[in-house]
Amino acid sequence: MNEKIQFKQQRELGSILTDTFKFLRLNGKQLFGLIFRIAGPALLVLVFAYVYYMQTVFGGMGGFGVTNSVEDFTGGFLLAMLVLMISAMVYYALLYGTVLHSIRSYVKNDGNIIKEEVTAGVRQNFWSLLGLSILVGLMVGFGLVLCLIPGIYLAVPLALTYSIHIFEKRDVTDSISYSFKLIKNEWWITFATFLVIGILYYVILMIFQVPQYIYFFIKGFAIAETVSADPAEMFDWVYMALSSIGIIAQYLLQAILVIATALIYYNLNEKKNFTGTMETIESIGGREE
Repeated sequence: MNEKIQFKQQRELGSILTDTFKFLRLNGKQLFGLIFRIAGPALLVLVFAYVYYMQTVFGGMGGFGVTNSVEDFTGGFLLAMLVLMISAMVYYALLYGTVLHSIRSYVKNDGNIIKEEVTAGVRQNFWSLLGLSILVGLMVGFGLVLCLIPGIYLAVPLALTYSIHIFEKRDVTDSISYSFKLIKNEWWITFATFLVIGILYYVILMIFQVPQYIYFFIKGFAIAETVSADPAEMFDWVYMALSSIGIIAQYLLQAILVIATALIYYNLNEKKNFTGTMETIESIGGREE
């Protein structure tokens, strides 16, 4: 019997967690195939941007055999930060678009993901998702700068804006506005859900980053025994390669967070609007006729 996840229903925290990993178990191969196909080039650019950033920072410290002047270091650092930020925003837009359109296709086609629908949907919503990422980043960042608590408060409803934008086809500003209505009276439980999912995500991520940390400590002990030790020598090409693997895992595994966010959206939407319940009643009525 083919297992199928019913997205349009209310869920408790435990069900959101189990259904997130159940969806990955059932559709992970196809989903990550689409992520590599659609967002893969942006991910590669992001990794190269990260390596360039690390080269710039530690090259300015004398690492990688590079010694830069203050002016060269400042200019290179700003350029590296700009490239890293742009590539990250593009990747996030493509990742959210791919995962959410995959779920939308899954719901629409009774448990089947049609790759042509996903590709077309991402192409259609790329610029709006990119703009949404920029706006959300600015709002949360501004809240964190003012004080930590406003940033955290804003991050919870704004995390739902991507799902609202894709599933309800609302524009960017309307998605942001509606996210606060959807979260009303449900902020604390939603925050707790995001917190638990975030902890699980970082526990899984640590598995991929263990080789990087092991090498870092071994290299650190080896350099500490040298009289003329240069701390920048710890960040050699082996460390960079292991770090790049960790970065790839970090950004790919964020698909877990996107799936969980979609389930949280459907849970809140069902509590507010009973969409899934009404569709079920209508389908039963249609069969009886």
